[in-house]
Amino acid sequence: MSGAFAGKVGLVTAAAAGIGAATAEAFARQGARVVLADIDRERGETVAAAIRAQGYDAQFQYADATNEADVQALVHNIVQTYGGLHLAANIVGDAHPEAAGPEFHLQSLESWDHTLAVSLRSTFLCLKHEIGCMIHQQGGGVIANVTSLAGLLHVPESGAAYAAAKAGVVRLTRFAAVTYADRGVRVNCIAPGVTPTAAYNKAGPDVGRMIIERLLPNQPIRRVIATSEQAAAIVWLCSDAASMVNGHVLPVDGGWTARC
Repeated sequence: MSGAFAGKVGLVTAAAAGIGAATAEAFARQGARVVLADIDRERGETVAAAIRAQGYDAQFQYADATNEADVQALVHNIVQTYGGLHLAANIVGDAHPEAAGPEFHLQSLESWDHTLAVSLRSTFLCLKHEIGCMIHQQGGGVIANVTSLAGLLHVPESGAAYAAAKAGVVRLTRFAAVTYADRGVRVNCIAPGVTPTAAYNKAGPDVGRMIIERLLPNQPIRRVIATSEQAAAIVWLCSDAASMVNGHVLPVDGGWTARC
C-alpha cells in the first residue's frame, strides 16, 4: 500500500463517528493499518467495515478511553497484532449536558468530573500508553490530540468544565512534546472551529443548528468545517512533512482565532 503512512500502524480514538471516523479513513487512505477505538461497538464496526470495503486495513476494538485498563489493553493488542504503533489520534472529548453554558455556579460536581474525565483524563491515559509503546517498540512515533477553541479563548456555549479540560489538553500536548522529543516522539494538537459532530445534537437537532448558527459569525470563512478538513490537518501533523512541528496547536477554524 502506497501513501505517506505506508507500512505504519495508526490508532484513532472516538473513531465511530465525526472527526474520528474521518481521521481513521484518512490514515487508511495514506497506507496505514488502522485500529479504530470507541465505546460504540455497532457504529465503530460499521466504520471499520466501510474502510475495509475500500480495500484498506482497518479493525475496530472497543475501548473506553477514560478507563486505564481499556486503554492499556487497546495498545497491548495493537502491539500483539501489528508489532508496534507509529501514529495516534486522540479525539475523545465531550461535555456532560449539565456542564454546558456559562453559569458554572449551577453545575454539579458530577457533571464537572464527567467532563474532565472524557475530555482530559482520556487524553492523558492515551498519551501515557501510546508514548510508552512508541518508545519501547520502535523508538518513536507521532501523536495528534484534539483540543477545542474553548481551550484557547472564551466560548460561553462550551461551559467552564469543557473549557478547562480542553485547555488542559493544550498544556498536556506541549508538556509531552518537550518531554519526549529527544526520544523520537512528536506530539501536536488541532483546535477545530465549527465542525458539526454528534456533540452539537445532544439536545436535539434544532438546538444543534441554533448553536452552530450562533457560533458561525465568529469564523471569517463563514461556513461549517467538514470533518474531512479536520482529518486532513491531523494527517499533515502526523506526516513527515511536519517533521519539525512539535508542541504546536493548529487551529482549523476558518480564521476565528485570527480575530483575537
